[in-house]
Amino acid sequence: MMFRNSLEALLKYKLWMAVLLAFNLLFGVLLWLQDSKEFLRLFPAMLLGFAGIYGITACIAARSDRRRIRVLQNMLEDPEIFMEQENCFEGEEREAIREIARTLRQKNEKILQQEKDVREFEEYMELWAHEIKTPLSLMTFVLDNRQDEMSSAVHYRMEYARTKMQEDVECMLYYGRIQSARRDYMLAGVYLDDICQEVLDEYAVLLEEQKIQIINEVEKVQVITDSRGLMFCIRQVISNAVKYVRQDEEQRWIRLTSKKDEERKKIILTIRDNGTGVKSYDLPFIFEKGFTGDKGMVNKTATGMGLYLTAQVAEQLKIGIETPLQQEGFEIRLIFSL
Repeated sequence: MMFRNSLEALLKYKLWMAVLLAFNLLFGVLLWLQDSKEFLRLFPAMLLGFAGIYGITACIAARSDRRRIRVLQNMLEDPEIFMEQENCFEGEEREAIREIARTLRQKNEKILQQEKDVREFEEYMELWAHEIKTPLSLMTFVLDNRQDEMSSAVHYRMEYARTKMQEDVECMLYYGRIQSARRDYMLAGVYLDDICQEVLDEYAVLLEEQKIQIINEVEKVQVITDSRGLMFCIRQVISNAVKYVRQDEEQRWIRLTSKKDEERKKIILTIRDNGTGVKSYDLPFIFEKGFTGDKGMVNKTATGMGLYLTAQVAEQLKIGIETPLQQEGFEIRLIFSL
């Protein structure tokens, strides 16, 4: 290691070494011209002496370079280290690196402050999301128990507002969760038919109002996943199906089916509707953050976050997603390992 470092130092300072070697050769030529006998006696010793000097110089240079490199590496983690060990550098080089250290220190301070601000913001939003659940629960209680005291139109509007608020709060919580290093998923065996029916019950009023027929053909098959995460994914798909119904279609439907693929060792949950669907040129981008495509032109409230979050949660739960090209409507498949 020492020999290699010394060799690298010699190569690094090869120009100066070449100049010194040239002077040595010039001195040897002058000695030979002065006295050829003395030249034969002194020149070999002189070469050995110079070789020793070169070796010692290379070792000192290599050691100095290693020390400077360590100081620079440590400076990236803690700029204050350079202030303590700046004697490794001299002149303009010292001033330049001192300025770099000062800039790094300022950048680190800004990053720490931004991390603190982001952490405080996330804590506030999480607290707000939990606090908003109280009035939402009250709203749900009133809608479930005082329905006879309000007209059907008012009840529908209130039910729509409650469902939309719950969706938005849940999206915000899951957005924070996928960005967090800690994720409280609880993997367990759940039955697909129970999960799907629970989501459909939540949207029963909106589905009835939109006159959407539900064809639930999900079998009682068990998968290993997080029930809340899976329900979130299915909610986003059902919500999109309700949001993008075809107004000119008399028979509106959403079909849920399950299939066990023994060859691939997979269980496939398919959710399909006959709504407005997705254009073929938009299909490759529907899981990108904020992408709305043509739907954004039709529905101004589209945010492009629902399917993005669905894909992110599904990826964390190791659930595959497929969106085959279709002539009409929209189809999405959630794929679980057996």
